[in-house]
Amino acid sequence: MLRHTAFFLFRETITPEQHLWMLKGLAYMRFECKSVAALDYGSDLFGGSDVMRETKPWDRTPRWRAAEVGPPANYDVALMLDFEDKAGLDAYNDDGVHHEVGDYNASIAKPEMTARVDWNYDGDPLIAPGHVRHSEMFVWRDDADDSAKEAAMDQARRLGDAGEVEKVTVAPNVGPMATDFDWILDVQTADEKKAKSLLDGDLYAEVMKAVAPVTKYEWTARINHVMRGM
Repeated sequence: MLRHTAFFLFRETITPEQHLWMLKGLAYMRFECKSVAALDYGSDLFGGSDVMRETKPWDRTPRWRAAEVGPPANYDVALMLDFEDKAGLDAYNDDGVHHEVGDYNASIAKPEMTARVDWNYDGDPLIAPGHVRHSEMFVWRDDADDSAKEAAMDQARRLGDAGEVEKVTVAPNVGPMATDFDWILDVQTADEKKAKSLLDGDLYAEVMKAVAPVTKYEWTARINHVMRGM
């Protein structure tokens, strides 16, 4: 299966009504974009970019000084689209419904901050309706070699040992866009409580401590959402 994943970061002027219409548009694509085999989407469970806006810009650690701190907040909305092959993804990219939904999303989100990864996985769609997905996209440091990259991804796979975790998938980007992130970590848990326990736990902290030195950690894109299987 080929999955296209995108995380969106809202503009400061977003309204609850616009947020809702965005979610409706994402769901609509499952039925109107014929090449989509499965779709998952959702809003961040832990405040998204509202957390960032609660701190005045001059009091935030800027991204260019946050290599060890990480991003100032989670992203706001995640979209996961599955295709049988690259031809399906190409057809989606040419679809008028996709363009219409994308134009609306660009009007309420920050297009230049959208995080994207195209990645492959085997088996049935990675969607467990009603369960919680924690996912992160990373960008490699310019000086990270292949062995360092593989070691970092192996560390990420260690999250499968956490008692809260149902499934972990780690995959490199296969997309061609210069703006794509380099790899993704996709974690499934049973519910919000277990997702929060995982993120607050020692194992997650150990994994991120290993991943941070070989990535541009300040640009990491994170989100947690309830999965909607379609």
